Amino acid sequence: MTNTQTVANQFGGFEPPPAEIQAEIERLSRQPYLELNRVKNCHDWMYELLMSKSTGLLVGASRSGKTVTCKSFEERYNKFKSGKGKRIKPVVYIQIPVSCGSRDFFIKILKVLNKPTNGNVSDLRERTLDALAIHQVEMLIVDEANHLEIKTFSDLRHVYDEDELNLAVLLVGTTNRLHAVVQRDEQVVNRFLEEYELDRLDDKEFKQIVGIWERDVLRLPEPSNLTKGKTFTTLKTATNKLIGRLDMILRKSAIRSLRQGYKKVDLDILQQVMSSTKWSYERKRK
Repeated sequence: MTNTQTVANQFGGFEPPPAEIQAEIERLSRQPYLELNRVKNCHDWMYELLMSKSTGLLVGASRSGKTVTCKSFEERYNKFKSGKGKRIKPVVYIQIPVSCGSRDFFIKILKVLNKPTNGNVSDLRERTLDALAIHQVEMLIVDEANHLEIKTFSDLRHVYDEDELNLAVLLVGTTNRLHAVVQRDEQVVNRFLEEYELDRLDDKEFKQIVGIWERDVLRLPEPSNLTKGKTFTTLKTATNKLIGRLDMILRKSAIRSLRQGYKKVDLDILQQVMSSTKWSYERKRK
């Protein structure tokens, strides 16, 4: 018997939580979407890009909420236009893999539009252009655009310059990395002049967001008082006032607290989760 088998037999299986706790954990595991002012303001800007059929860059620090903002815009606008026809998909969101060449770029789009992905790059390019036209796509959102290879930008430009499509294109990425990639190609720079940055929250906004997350996302039976005293101060330091970090820490802390029988976020558990994150202030001090 191997060591792994010995350990498995010694510890046995995992005991599932009671059904009501499991339901709460599943709820907390889903990506939340709230009508926050900063998200709404960004959506308004994205809507203007879409209406004007223009291009733009959406930048910000990692975990500043760029991906959630884009996905929620896609869902919001596509739902708004859903009555126009089953084949219509006005906004297409794709997330780019590392070192993304032209083939991977086209395949990402085709998969979203449920089209075949076989053939050479030329076949994929033509099929992508046809699919974008058939589904009446109005906006293409390319997340992690800093992963695009330089030569792939020529295909991106070709999609935007196609007169029959007349669609908006939004590139999304962390500020420094996306700037560095875009500036390598003068034609890309000249096409993507408009920019929107999702900044870190200020202290007042951050406190409001923590309160909203406790009330509307966690929704635990008892108050956790996350906006008060040392708990709030430590939470602000650990997250660097970024929504993505805050969301991860609070939801994980809530799930762990529920599993251990608490009806609110236990402060010791919150400290454990914060100290285990790679950006933790406590770990940087060591």
